[in-house]
Amino acid sequence: MNPAIVMVRTMQVAFIVSVLLFYFVLHVVCPAPQSVNAYLQWVIVCGAIASAMAGFIMQRVILNAPDRPNALGQTSTPMGRWLTGHLIRFATAESVALFGFVLRMMGSYSNVVIALFAGSLLLLVVWQPGEVPAATESQISVS
Repeated sequence: MNPAIVMVRTMQVAFIVSVLLFYFVLHVVCPAPQSVNAYLQWVIVCGAIASAMAGFIMQRVILNAPDRPNALGQTSTPMGRWLTGHLIRFATAESVALFGFVLRMMGSYSNVVIALFAGSLLLLVVWQPGEVPAATESQISVS
């Protein structure tokens, strides 16, 4: 298997474990249920949805970005953009769980919290790495 895919799959497992640990912490801390403003709850849910959508959009934007030199004079590579896009997608999927975490810590004891955690895990589990970009001769690292 390609080492880049192994690395990205390892990151995927780490993000899945972190979401499960957030859920475990909620069961250990067990904040007292209380009424949460419905408007605030829906703002948090909309933020979670926007975060999930941003993961898909940002990954495509980064993957399709042209090769341009950065401030240090280095040019971005297709492989670097591929890794960055997947890292952003993982981070935004995890942020969905963090929105649920915040909502539960505020005292909400609704199915929305469970749906946010389930949605985050679903985004992380269903994700596939796709095709790894080919490295040019100048991009091949010495191992």
